[in-house]
Amino acid sequence: MAFPELMDQGLEPHKVKEVHMMWWDTPDVIVDITETIDLKMKALQCHASQFKDFAAVEKRIRDRNAELGKSHGLAYAETFERIVMDR
Repeated sequence: MAFPELMDQGLEPHKVKEVHMMWWDTPDVIVDITETIDLKMKALQCHASQFKDFAAVEKRIRDRNAELGKSHGLAYAETFERIVMDR
């Protein structure tokens, strides 16, 4: 409905099948980010105007992702609640 002209180009509407919401208590999805935590930090550091003290932010994020991973046997993790959309 937002861009009806795309239908004229043969592009069909995208239907979202599921949504992952950040969730910490009882997550449905646990993602091992051990191999990409440094890349995550580099990406966040690109938003320099958002952080006065990036070192403190980085420590807090690493600590939190380590805490989330620990209970799942991972060095670092992100956790989500999966919401399956009606079809």
